[in-house]
Amino acid sequence: MTIFGVDSGQMALAFGVAAGITALELITSKYPQTFEFVLKSRWFYSYIVIYGFLGAAALALLPFVADQVKTEGGIFSNPWVKAGLAGLSIKAFLHIRVLTVTTGPGKSFPIGLETFVEIFEPWMTRRIELNHFAEVDKFIAPRALKTPEVETARQYAINKIPSTFDEKERTALTDDFNRAATSYKVISEFLKVFGSRLTETTFPK
Repeated sequence: MTIFGVDSGQMALAFGVAAGITALELITSKYPQTFEFVLKSRWFYSYIVIYGFLGAAALALLPFVADQVKTEGGIFSNPWVKAGLAGLSIKAFLHIRVLTVTTGPGKSFPIGLETFVEIFEPWMTRRIELNHFAEVDKFIAPRALKTPEVETARQYAINKIPSTFDEKERTALTDDFNRAATSYKVISEFLKVFGSRLTETTFPK
């Protein structure tokens, strides 16, 4: 079975790789220690699915943009490798120019996959961010109520800094905790660094 002249299995591969890479990049760049809260957001899944479709679209467009993308010779002659590459390099493929719109003599601008991304990405990433904030707040609030004294919260946090951390890092974290004005902020800082598992044991509900 083919879709737009491309094997459906290869399209599925490009889709899966692009979605996976997008998810991994978003999590590791913005939510490395609190990814489990992002996974509760439906907008997160919508976001990576859209990028999955863009990966599949990039694969389908390869024959039409040969002047912009070179994937010839060696392993790139394998269509499955091309499919995986299209998904893996989705952010690079966004710059592919699909067509050029002329608005007057000497005036034109390109339209490509990136044009479509600019429509949805800022709004959708903000929705993901807000959902993440709401889940984090739901996690921290009862713990802050259980430990309302900021000095107590600071001491709990400082005591749990691993001894394997070097002195410079321990000092920086201690300063961060001491600057936090409320127990809520102490727990928030602790969560950003150590993740939910250690936070749960350090600040039980």
